[in-house]
Amino acid sequence: MCRLFALHSDHPVTADLWLLDAPYSLLNQSRFNADGTGLGWIDEEGQPRIRKRPVAAYASEAFTGFATTLRSRAMLAHLRLSSGTGHCDENTHPFLQDGIISAHNGVLEITEEMRQRVAALGAAHHVQGSTDSEWMAALITGEVAAHGGDLRTGVTAALCWIAGHVPVYSVNVLVMKGEELIAVRLPATNELWILDRPAVVDTRDDALEQSSDSLTVRARSEDPRGARSVVIASEPLDDDPAWRLLDSGELVHLTADGRVRSDRPFGPLAHALSIEDLGLSAAASQAHAAQARAHDARRRHLTENTASTANIASTANTAHPAGTAGTASTAHPAGADPARPHESAENAA
Repeated sequence: MCRLFALHSDHPVTADLWLLDAPYSLLNQSRFNADGTGLGWIDEEGQPRIRKRPVAAYASEAFTGFATTLRSRAMLAHLRLSSGTGHCDENTHPFLQDGIISAHNGVLEITEEMRQRVAALGAAHHVQGSTDSEWMAALITGEVAAHGGDLRTGVTAALCWIAGHVPVYSVNVLVMKGEELIAVRLPATNELWILDRPAVVDTRDDALEQSSDSLTVRARSEDPRGARSVVIASEPLDDDPAWRLLDSGELVHLTADGRVRSDRPFGPLAHALSIEDLGLSAAASQAHAAQARAHDARRRHLTENTASTANIASTANTAHPAGTAGTASTAHPAGADPARPHESAENAA
């Protein structure tokens, strides 16, 4: 599967913590997704920029150098695992069309009806390569223009049309216009996660620090703790129990001023595909055995880490009987687990 990443912050930051140093960074993930690497961001003048090449991130010195120097309030990244189309710049994500940057993980069929729809919207000239992802990007670009430049309305219109007319295996997509970002998980076939990291005021240390008990890794970013950020990724990049799995059909909208809104505007897929319906190359891109094993191991560790957090909280509550200082048991009804607020979303996947 391709890998998606997005970062939105309240002031310019680097993403090297997540791209290079985190326990499950994109650099590590690129060993399973080696067909292309791309970054998209909004520069200091507010202009959209992309940089991409059909090479693996782990084999690219340019990726490492860029990840440590690029500073932006809004950026996204993509690692490609081809579903059968060629390795070239045109097929590498992200795509930049009329100021809109987009990247996709999944598979959908490009039908003649979809080509006609994109052409009717005046967006067919954006398609330079041969991927389903670029055709979907052109549909989104066309719908945004048709809806007066409204990003959320245009993305919703494009994906509602796809859901009703096109055979779909998975449409997980990131779309960015200016410092406005949209993430969609449709349907539950592939995962997409979100982490909202509040600003931390800590006079002892002005830098962010990230660690992983499983790998005994400690990564440090020189970006200040005072920066609040939202991270979206195809899988949790570290062991933080605050990662939340998006629901099937969920759209997350990050406004330019950092507000996060979530809803579920999509109905059921009219033509849902299973992995058995895909061609050999497409199926292999969605079910890489080694990647699946590594991902399952990470999910198990994340679950164990969350359970451990719950046990610590339970022990703390026991140490402070009801009515004494330190108890927080009344905030969680009987049967609820305060350390597993996303259990229903995980079960729905």
